[in-house]
Amino acid sequence: MRRILVGYDGTEQAARALDFAIETIAKDDEAEIHLAYVVQKPGGVPDPVPDEVLDVLLKTGEETLLNAERRVRKNLSRPVTHLETGNPSQKLLELADRLKPDLVVLGAVQHSASERLLGTVSSTFLRSRRHPLLIVP
Repeated sequence: MRRILVGYDGTEQAARALDFAIETIAKDDEAEIHLAYVVQKPGGVPDPVPDEVLDVLLKTGEETLLNAERRVRKNLSRPVTHLETGNPSQKLLELADRLKPDLVVLGAVQHSASERLLGTVSSTFLRSRRHPLLIVP
């Protein structure tokens, strides 16, 4: 596996997925891990999102990606970060379409009854059937 896309939002599930990708999949220094964080508009905030709110959300995303990048650099030397804004499912799928990774790695997250096992992002990738996918519990 040369190019791996990891959806990373700083949660425990995302950290497990990233650690699994680093320790199990991307064993050689030739592997290229892409870390993606998607800033989503918070509920109850009017459109357009006020600049001061968006700035805080983007800064949080940058810090989260920086922490993930540090995790990767302990073992590999090539993390690439992507900070996107919008719907996480759609943006990660669009990013995967552009990058054409050998594997997409996501953590399993419980959101609602309809996504009880996989979460919305994982479900979107499964339904798309466009990219090899590994869901880490």
